[in-house]
Amino acid sequence: MTQDWLNRREHGAGIVELQLGNGPSNALSPGLLQDFAQQIAELDASEAVEVILIGSPFKAFSVGTDSSQNSDAFKTALDTALITLFSCQTPTIAVVNGDIHGPGLSLILTCDDRIGVTKSGYSYDGVHSGLEMSAVETVLVNQMLDQNVLRRLALTGQTIGPVAARNYGIIDIVAEDQEDLWMYALREAKAYAALAPDRFSKTKTCIRAHTLNLMRSAAG
Repeated sequence: MTQDWLNRREHGAGIVELQLGNGPSNALSPGLLQDFAQQIAELDASEAVEVILIGSPFKAFSVGTDSSQNSDAFKTALDTALITLFSCQTPTIAVVNGDIHGPGLSLILTCDDRIGVTKSGYSYDGVHSGLEMSAVETVLVNQMLDQNVLRRLALTGQTIGPVAARNYGIIDIVAEDQEDLWMYALREAKAYAALAPDRFSKTKTCIRAHTLNLMRSAAG
């Protein structure tokens, strides 16, 4: 790894967690996103890795971005990270331990399974901050979120809680606390690890092909 902002944590049985370690807010940057995409590609290529967890050791999962989000370098790096994670053939699970906004929220939308803890918030606040979505991010949110949900989130910039996020299909499971969060995450991971890898890969490729093609076209 080229930076301290990404860490790997082994959970046994081929379950590997990639932690976003740019504390305290896990601010995303072009460099972090480039390294993230590289790490995901390496984990996906490893025969020893059965499931990839995306987590954070901090109170926030990812809330920090600044005006660099509107730069071409940031958007290109984000597009690469989103496509790499969305096309990953290994099962991916987002373990959302705290607040998550903007590009961080888009990252978890690419995952196969998403688990969030209570007392966390989810938002796209570009209408307030002036931060723009990248081309691939725009395709992703339009494909992965119901249009009325996206309209409500994007045009108001409001932060919603985990129950609403579950109802909107942003996360799949709401955990009561950190202990429950990891209990659910490891239980889900073991269930994915028990699947035949080739059958999982073929099924995932089939159901994601249309959206992935749109994302790649948007990236140019």
